[in-house]
Formats: sequence, C-alpha cells, structure tokens
Amino acid sequence: MATRSARQTALLAGGDVAINRPRARGAFGPLTPLFQKAGVALVNLELPLSRGGRAQPEKILLRGAPEMAGALTEARFDALALANNHMLDYGEEALLDTLALLEESGLPSAGAGPHLAAARRAAAIERGGLKIGLLAFSSIIPRGFSAGPGKPGINPLRAHTAYETWRDVNEYPGTLPKVATWADEKDLGRMKRDIRALKRRADAVIVNHHWGTSMTHKTQDFQTELARASIDAGADLVLGGHPHVLQGVEFYKDTPIVYSMGNLIFDFHIPHFTASSKQTFLFGCTLTKKGVRDPHLIPCWSGDFEKPTLLSPRRGRGKAIAAFMRDLSEPLGTQLEIRGDRVALMPGEVTGSSRDGTAAYFGKK
Repeated sequence: MATRSARQTALLAGGDVAINRPRARGAFGPLTPLFQKAGVALVNLELPLSRGGRAQPEKILLRGAPEMAGALTEARFDALALANNHMLDYGEEALLDTLALLEESGLPSAGAGPHLAAARRAAAIERGGLKIGLLAFSSIIPRGFSAGPGKPGINPLRAHTAYETWRDVNEYPGTLPKVATWADEKDLGRMKRDIRALKRRADAVIVNHHWGTSMTHKTQDFQTELARASIDAGADLVLGGHPHVLQGVEFYKDTPIVYSMGNLIFDFHIPHFTASSKQTFLFGCTLTKKGVRDPHLIPCWSGDFEKPTLLSPRRGRGKAIAAFMRDLSEPLGTQLEIRGDRVALMPGEVTGSSRDGTAAYFGKK
C-alpha cells in the first residue's frame, strides 16, 4: 500500500537499472518492500526490454528480456525514466517494443517516445493528495538516439565541451587541458519551458537527468548548470544518473540535487567498471506542495548479477559509503548525519569544489 497523508507522500528513488537475469521475481531483493511501501517509487531503466531490433554499431550494448518487466511491476514502481544512452541500443524497433510493454504492464515512463513530443511528455502520478510530474532528459546522446518530430528516440538535452591549454607545454609537456562544459542554449530553453508548463499543473515536479562523465565522482559544470536551471524553472527535486559511480548531493535554494546514485542493478560485465560501481544508495524524502522534506540516503551494495542489498551506515560497506558521500557532498555545501539506518542530508556551507571544468573561461555561467 502507498504511504498516504494529507498533501504529502514519501518518495524513494534508486539509480540505474540494467536488468537481464534468469528470473525477474525477487530481483530487487530486500529493497522490494521498501519500493512497494513508498508513496512514489522511481528508477532509471537503462536498457530496452525487447528481443527485437538490430544492434547499433561501435558501442556497449545493453538489452533485457521482456520478462524483466515483471521485476519492475513486483517492486511497484510508479514511473520510470527512459532518457539515457542505451535505450536505443537495438534501434527504434526495440524502443517501441519497450514502450508498448511498459504501457501494457501499467508502468508510466518519461524521457523517450515515438516522437519528440512524446519523449518530452511528463509521467503523471497522484499520491497523498499531490499531483506529481516526472520529466526525464539525457545529455548522453549516441548518434541517432535523439527523438525528432517524426522519429522515435530519447528526450535530448545536449551539452558542449571545449578544452583549454592553460600552461606552456614547452615548459610543462603533457599537461592536461582544462575542460569546460555547458548546456546547449536551445535545448536548455526547451527544458525550462517544459518544467514551467508542468509546474503549472503539478504540485511537485521531479526532473531526472542522465548526465556527467562515466566513472568519475566529480561533477561537470554543465550538470550544475542544468540542475540549477531546472530548479529555477520550478523543479522540486533533481535526480541524476549515468556515471556508474557515486557523486555528491547539493542543495540549491533548499532543493536537493542528487548528482548520481550509481548502479542499482547492472546485469552486464563491463570491463571498465570497478568496485566503486557496486556502491549505490536509495534517495528518500517526503514530497509536499511546498517542496521536499526529510531528504536522506540509504546505503546499498549492488554486485554483478546479484540482488542489491541494504547496508547499515554505521558499519562495514555502508559506513564507507556514508563517509564517501560526506567527502563528495560537503564541498558542495551539504551536511550529512547518520540517524538510525539513514543518512540525513542538510544544507550547509560550501567549503570547496568537487567539480571538473572551467566554464567561466568560455564566458559561460
């Protein structure tokens, strides 16, 4: 049963889910009842669920059997983000198969569709007297994956990259360049318009971004730009994924930005994944008409082809994850405090930076 009370509801979100295992039943292990009890449960589905389509050339390919939808319905997810760089790994046919399967399974989604207008459309949820909307965008866009006016694909939010040689390489040969990243102006404007339009008809707006750089714990300038622009436009919560490892949590105007929750389920052997790719957490909070209350983390571990497990933040791997998230988040101005089996998140003072990039060099915000 969903947790319900007047004008508020509990939210629980997990990271990236690339599921393709022998049995769908019980795939989320001890996390299943937590998702089932949440008023709103969300994850990013990182692959198509289809046996059709054609493999795209020259990329890491992910695909799950249609039966894996049973794991998603068992956990009672209320909506799925689909805007990511693997949703068209097997082309438009597999994407359309996935969209049909999710609709048949009663699983709302956002961020992909048979055309751009559909990919831009929000998933709508009503819980606890609240109207909640989810929008999903991807800044990680393989060639041909963007949805168009008559083309299936993901909801694109392009980012640009530039490099600056900042030292005399004759004196300092091999010096790495500074990296600047910023959002595409046209796509950024479209994102803000969509958030504003959704905010006019929803009490709470959640924005899911697929962004950042794979296998780095540092955030890029364009992630911060997109997150803060989302909040300025009306988002009440910003959730992020793609890096496959953890990134920090930041507050902007008292609104949480969860830069990366890591992998929740990943049933593929990826050569560049490390032990850090098994660290993950659930993000929880209470959604209200006035914003988010009680934001917190629940440390978890996600082994290859295993059921994710819950961890205590007071010992072992869970303690290490809590300490690492403190190291990543405190420079962004976020304070963490262990309270029972949770790690509470609170705005604090910015003490440094855990970001890459020098966008200011290129005249960007």
